[in-house]
Amino acid sequence: MKKLVLTLMLITSTSEAIDIISFKNGMTFNHKIHQTEKVGKCYVCHENVQVSGDGKNVTTTEPGKIKGFGKEWAHKYCTDCHDLFGEGPVKCNDCHHKKVSDN
Repeated sequence: MKKLVLTLMLITSTSEAIDIISFKNGMTFNHKIHQTEKVGKCYVCHENVQVSGDGKNVTTTEPGKIKGFGKEWAHKYCTDCHDLFGEGPVKCNDCHHKKVSDN
């Protein structure tokens, strides 16, 4: 599933990015709110993003790619940013929700 999500992110442009990403561990990530309201600048998380001279137009050579992305990256960068700004989840159960069995 993670590879599918990353592949979809790679083939979409930053202006057409996936709004909410779901991971197999029960975690969801609201990309749209981070992109538009919280972080606002693609290059804060994504590599290979260049900002033009006016500081508004963003281009990327590899949309969706985050160098080293995985469990350790998310635990470090996401929680550090949430701590720094006093917003967002920082505890395990805030992000990781146990899946409810259909049985």
